[in-house]
Amino acid sequence: MSHTIRIAPDIHVVPVEHFNARGLRRCVVPGAGCSYETEVTGVHEATADLWRDCNGAILMRITSSGYSWSYRVLNGSGQPLPDDTEHMEDLTFVVSQKLFRWMTEDAADLPPFDN
Repeated sequence: MSHTIRIAPDIHVVPVEHFNARGLRRCVVPGAGCSYETEVTGVHEATADLWRDCNGAILMRITSSGYSWSYRVLNGSGQPLPDDTEHMEDLTFVVSQKLFRWMTEDAADLPPFDN
């Protein structure tokens, strides 16, 4: 059973099965990402791509180091996050910050947002 993960006061994500993005509409802000480099291990990158499903919900796929995780994005009350510039910029800012922390502090082969 999927559980809701709060990534910001008004942004929650729910893990979902991998989805086929063919035919889905990209969001106003289509994605976010981050990268960092170390002398020892080189460049590390993570990308979050964002789509709208046929019911208006935002679906997010995060990819990094050959791994992929899928999520549904909800607002604080459990409803789909609006697909407008303000909400999407807030979402991508939070996701970029969380991805950077996850890549630099957590085990990158474990799902992001787990803690």
